[in-house]
Amino acid sequence: MCKPTIISREGDVSVTHCMDCKIVNIWNKNVLISFSFEQFNAFVDSTRGLQFDDYIEHHPDGLEVVILASPFPDISLVFTRVEWHEFFAALHQAVYMQQIYQMVQA
Repeated sequence: MCKPTIISREGDVSVTHCMDCKIVNIWNKNVLISFSFEQFNAFVDSTRGLQFDDYIEHHPDGLEVVILASPFPDISLVFTRVEWHEFFAALHQAVYMQQIYQMVQA
């Protein structure tokens, strides 16, 4: 049975994981993204060096945003500068907390 634990929270972003199921969930407003532990670490590693200013686009209302493609071509994540920083801060905190949980369970 899945027993998710909150391992990170930053702004509207929460990250949970389940040690039994080996699943990480990223909760961001009305979006839920699920990864295996390995997929989550690969996602964080592949996005680690991304900088908001390198990918700025403009929302139809003129707001600066970054659009992050997902593995599904018709689904992308859109972030304002604040949302971007909260999202990646939560992910990096979650990676750290996962390492702590793994050490405690070893």
